[in-house]
Amino acid sequence: MNLKYISITLLSLGLSLTLRFTADAQTSEEKPLWPSGITDNPVKYATGEEVVNFDVNPQSLSKKNRVFRKVSVPTYVLHLPPPGKETGVAVVICPGGGFVDNWFDREGTDLALWLKEQGVASMVLKYRLNTRDSSKNFVIPRETYFAAAFDDAKQAIITLRKDASKLKIDPNKIGIAGFSAGGTLAVELAATDEINEGSGTVSWKPNFAGLFYAAFLKTYTVRKESCPPVFLINAHDDKLTTAAKCVDFYSSLLKAEIPAEMHIYNKGSHGFAMDFTKGETLKYWPESFLGWLTDIGMVQKK
Repeated sequence: MNLKYISITLLSLGLSLTLRFTADAQTSEEKPLWPSGITDNPVKYATGEEVVNFDVNPQSLSKKNRVFRKVSVPTYVLHLPPPGKETGVAVVICPGGGFVDNWFDREGTDLALWLKEQGVASMVLKYRLNTRDSSKNFVIPRETYFAAAFDDAKQAIITLRKDASKLKIDPNKIGIAGFSAGGTLAVELAATDEINEGSGTVSWKPNFAGLFYAAFLKTYTVRKESCPPVFLINAHDDKLTTAAKCVDFYSSLLKAEIPAEMHIYNKGSHGFAMDFTKGETLKYWPESFLGWLTDIGMVQKK
């Protein structure tokens, strides 16, 4: 073989890998959710943010398992599809952790890495967190804290809409998904009516919602005019965020004639995320989610 050809091929391969690594580095950069800061932020910690690295599941796409605590300055990481694979669909992913932890990789990065290869962009959100005292009570009052966390989720949607053109995203195809506690943020945005704050205001309302063993902390009255299509998954043997509450919410969606799909898996317990060793049937849920996005017209059939 011609040595010159080999040299050019290796150079091209090296350039291709460099460009890919550069793109990955750009899209994996942690960025502030509120670049100008948060006025009168009610979530503050004297000791600063903490991170714990837990054992990594061998199946993990990220090969990481970071859990963040005492988050007072929310941030996010973007994961964009490779050039040519973009579907225009994007989703804000809210990891779970009982509102005191944020399982950023297990319930965020891993799904984002899978989705980007399917052409779906993701924003993994590190929203503000509460903490508990010695009696296990929230240190920051519940209403004060949840208002802040919901604001972070809304700002995440707004951020994607503002940057839609630059990120090759369709502003009408931006959803939110959440695991466990993160599902509370997702259902709040999906089920709550948006108050029109005047012309020029960017909407925080998601175009679809994914509720992954979500924590339903209250009963929602959903309306067809304001609630987008919803995808729900849970495990029959989940003792923490029970499947019964998932079924109740699905029933309310069905009654309101809101497009929805639900999967209750026989095994999985709580927090299965993308750990497919916890059950045989639950391993198909990411594909089902992607198929559902196609069914509701978000992802176009090829």
